[in-house]
Amino acid sequence: MKKICFILLGLSQLMLASCRKEFEVVDSVPVVFQLVFPESFKEGAVPEKVNIQLKNNVTGEVRQLVSDVEGKLALNLIPGTYSLAASRSYTAAESEELIGHAQESFVNASIAPLLVETSTRAVSVPLKVSQAGSLVIREYYYSGVPSVYFYDLFLEIYNNSNETVYLDSMYMGNTKAGSTSAHGFLSKTDSVYLAQVWMIPGSGKDHALAPGESFIISMNAINHRDDPKGNPNSPVNLGKGISNFETYWPYTNRDTDNPDVPNLFHAYASTTAGFDWLPGSNGGGIVIFEGKDFAKWPVAREPNATGNTQYKSVPVGVIIDGVDCVPNANVAADKKRLPISVDAGMTTTGAIYSGKSVRRKVKQVIGGQTIFQDTNNSSLDFEINNTPSPRKWN
Repeated sequence: MKKICFILLGLSQLMLASCRKEFEVVDSVPVVFQLVFPESFKEGAVPEKVNIQLKNNVTGEVRQLVSDVEGKLALNLIPGTYSLAASRSYTAAESEELIGHAQESFVNASIAPLLVETSTRAVSVPLKVSQAGSLVIREYYYSGVPSVYFYDLFLEIYNNSNETVYLDSMYMGNTKAGSTSAHGFLSKTDSVYLAQVWMIPGSGKDHALAPGESFIISMNAINHRDDPKGNPNSPVNLGKGISNFETYWPYTNRDTDNPDVPNLFHAYASTTAGFDWLPGSNGGGIVIFEGKDFAKWPVAREPNATGNTQYKSVPVGVIIDGVDCVPNANVAADKKRLPISVDAGMTTTGAIYSGKSVRRKVKQVIGGQTIFQDTNNSSLDFEINNTPSPRKWN
């Protein structure tokens, strides 16, 4: 019997050996990231202490890192696909020293997708520069509420400066809605491509916005909680006294028009189908900009797209502020709708029909005026607001 046991043991060992899988060990590779300032910066300046976020697109692991005194970041990485975002702000004094402008400024960079292969040893990270603006998007509510109601969208614009700003002929527009496919315009970094554009009417000084004040643009300027045309699940009242303007859609005569709230002028439409302005509950890019040369700017089809939809091209140099919104935090950076010089990151409400908005974080309060954080990186500047709150930030 003992002999039989030995034979069985030997067979079992042989079976285990034959079933064992051989796994290939993947070694990490040393990679050096070199951050590079734009040519407009002082010669010899080094982008040290720049915040870097590196995400492994396969595992979802996110690492928060900082460049060294040489503007470098050295890491050992497993080959794969990553996303990189970098940003740093500079005070007015630092900006004057670096670029000759005594105004708070920011550098940002984004690389997505970033492919790390076994042969990868060095990656150049070119930084873009931008400056703080007087007007900022303070809050954007786009997610809608359960029962598929999304007509209570609003955008709040805030005067973050210490001077009065006139809003006459200021433009607002949105990109195509967020989706799961890569954005065909991603490589077009000199322009923003908009599906719909609206303009604030006025003769020049009809609409003044004092420091520390805001104005509201609504899809439908009604009390969505109580109005029969609204939805009791809605968290917002956008009626008279709250909304400054609304986006009335006259093409199908199905949109609600509040006669007590003035309408924006519809300046461009990639399509006039549908029955309302529908930028999308999945998010998308939204911008405010100066448009004195609006009629001269061309339209373009999205590269690699199958349709013939035309988008209005708006140079990044006229953009006052922008925010790139996506459906959830798992969306990769190749889905971005705005160039990194406009918004180096992305923000989200976490889910569609959540009844939540995204709002800008408070930076400080000076002389009773709230100053909001503005680094041109919505991943850093914005937070989820569980209850949308037009004109309520204290």
